[in-house]
Amino acid sequence: MIALDLLWWIGLAWFAAWAALPLLAIPFLGPVSGLVVWAVLAPWSALVGMVAVHRLLPKSLEGTFQLFSDPGSVRWALKGWAPSLYLTLFQPIWFMSEGFQRLALRAFGADLAPGALLTSRTIIREPHLLRIGAATLIGEYVHLVCSYQPRPKLLVVGRIEIGERVLVGAYSHLAPGVRIGAECLLEYGVRVGANTTVGPGTRIGAGSSIYNSVRIGAGVTIGKGCLIPSGAEIPDGAKIADGTVVARGG
Repeated sequence: MIALDLLWWIGLAWFAAWAALPLLAIPFLGPVSGLVVWAVLAPWSALVGMVAVHRLLPKSLEGTFQLFSDPGSVRWALKGWAPSLYLTLFQPIWFMSEGFQRLALRAFGADLAPGALLTSRTIIREPHLLRIGAATLIGEYVHLVCSYQPRPKLLVVGRIEIGERVLVGAYSHLAPGVRIGAECLLEYGVRVGANTTVGPGTRIGAGSSIYNSVRIGAGVTIGKGCLIPSGAEIPDGAKIADGTVVARGG
């Protein structure tokens, strides 16, 4: 743990150095022009430095690990450090440029198909564990949570995969291991638990909560404010009315 803390501080110094690199232009351009150049170039220089480290680190493993005794948890901490730090600082403003957004996320290992788009306010910290299909839109303040701790010292890590032509509404939460099929619609504030699969053509109403390890078939309609318990299986074409609490077992 002490070694990881030390590496974090060393990494922070590395990040600061690359972000400050364009300041070297000030003696040549003057303070005003130099600061303008720095403001424009800092996200690019920092991206180069952070991606260089990120790509040298071992791949993050998926699964359930003990912090920080399992190798998988150490890999998670190392691999997630660079994109998390970079995105925290630069995403809110610079991701308003769709081109820069795609370049930065792909540089950190995200699998983005043509037309896939996140907003500048989408919460993502582990792009290397994310795949988003073509023409899919992830709304504002959606949390794409590729890792979480269900209890102290226990870590769950998993990829999130979202199919083509999907809309994930604002303030929704997707947990590790979630798979969303093509042409799905998740309305405002939908929560999808870990290792849940949603079949293609499914619609989930605003405020509904889908717990862990749920299997939802194709063409399902789930109303607003519903609750689907862990382990439930919803068959193809099912229609669930607003406010329904599904009994355990589906």
